[in-house]
Amino acid sequence: MVPEDRIGVVIGSGGETKEELEDLTECEVTVEDNQVAIDGEPIEEMDAQRIVKAIGRGFNPDKAFKLVERDVTLHLMDIGRFANTKNAEERLKGRVIGREGETRKHIEKMAQVDISVYGTTIGIIGKAQNIEVAMEAVRMLLKGSSHSTAYNYLEKNQDKIKR
Repeated sequence: MVPEDRIGVVIGSGGETKEELEDLTECEVTVEDNQVAIDGEPIEEMDAQRIVKAIGRGFNPDKAFKLVERDVTLHLMDIGRFANTKNAEERLKGRVIGREGETRKHIEKMAQVDISVYGTTIGIIGKAQNIEVAMEAVRMLLKGSSHSTAYNYLEKNQDKIKR
C-alpha cells in the first residue's frame, strides 16, 4: 500500500519511475489503485519493496533508488512516539525540518544521509552507522534539545560516519 498522493511518484511521468524500478531490481511491478505488487527473486523483491516504501514515505525516486546499493538501508521514525497531539506533531516536524529546510539539510550533510519528513514519519536513507548518528540527532530534536546540541552531537560523531 502506498499513500494515494504518492502513487503517481511511484509510477512517474509516462511510467518512467516504475520502469527504472523494474530495471534496477529485475522485478515485475504492477500498480493498481494505491497497491503495488512486486514479483521477482527474493533479494530483488526486498530491494523493490524498500524502494517503494521509501517513495511512499516522501523520498524522491533518485534518493530511494540508492537502496539497491550495498550497505544502504531505510529507517523510519514515528513522530507520534514523541507527540501526544496533532499540534505537537506539527511543531516537532518543524523542528526537524527547520527554517527553509536548513536543519534537515544540515543533518543530511553532516551524517551523509537523506531525510524525508512525511506525514507522521521521518525517513532516513543511508549506511547503517550514518543512520544511527542521524537518528540520534533527530531524536534529540524531537525530545526538545536545542539545535546547537544536536549539531554538536553530529560534529563529535564524525569519526563514526562512513564516507
